[in-house]
Amino acid sequence: MPLPPRHPQTPPASPSAHQPDRRHALRLCGSAWLLAGMAAGAATLLGDAAWANPRVAPRADSPEVGVDPALLASGLTARWGQAMRRDLGWAARWTPLPSGALLRALAQGDIDMGIFLSHPQAERLSQEGLIHDRHVLAHTDVLLLGPTQDDAGIRSETAPAGALRQVLAAHAAGAASWQAPAPDAALAAWLAGLGVQAPPKASGAKARPAGEVPYRLSTRAEWLAEQAQRGRQVASTRIWLQGGTADAPDMRLACEVARPFRTRHPGARMLSQWLQGPLGQQAVRASAPAWQAPQG
Repeated sequence: MPLPPRHPQTPPASPSAHQPDRRHALRLCGSAWLLAGMAAGAATLLGDAAWANPRVAPRADSPEVGVDPALLASGLTARWGQAMRRDLGWAARWTPLPSGALLRALAQGDIDMGIFLSHPQAERLSQEGLIHDRHVLAHTDVLLLGPTQDDAGIRSETAPAGALRQVLAAHAAGAASWQAPAPDAALAAWLAGLGVQAPPKASGAKARPAGEVPYRLSTRAEWLAEQAQRGRQVASTRIWLQGGTADAPDMRLACEVARPFRTRHPGARMLSQWLQGPLGQQAVRASAPAWQAPQG
């Protein structure tokens, strides 16, 4: 099959004089996430000789791809990168960003492509025509983690909304600790979608002891990576609710890919197709149970 010709990058539909500065700032912002995930990705690939084939001649320029940190921490980007080098001759340049911030950068054309977790911004940007070529690549379950002693008394709760309301009420009363997801995280948007809000702090509520295990939300991808890295340090934490069960069918996030309208990078188009193809999906299946391939 003939190789696709190289094409110069199409100029942005709405060019910005500050776009190079924004891209540089995004790279600096994402560097800490990238360094934090390198060890996890390297450990995932040890002994994985299936991805170690020799490089081939590059078939396009490497795009800059924003990725949610969950993909980096779980080692999925490392698996993709190794397979890309074998099949495409290059690996994407990952810029880790929380999904909310990533989608804003994608809408501005500050990155060539984005791989993010379920977020209401994505639907809005799709409808406005600011992102396109949007597809689901994988899913990961949402987990409600907390201390083994059940300070919030949610042992009998099976519905996510009910359990989280109980946790937040216990936190407001000073009976339990709660660690809220970061504002730009996909988990913050998922929690807001449940309509669950923290009640006002009760007067006279005592502060919880320092170092106490808090209730918190996590993705299965990040939780498994955390267990592998910290071992016994997470032994006092248990899963109270999790996706993939009959009681919590909606406790999961989709991993989606999309490209910006404002910039058209040939390598990003090729990579989007590749991620949906056999090798991209093989890496997803190899990452189970952290990630599940989409059905159908």
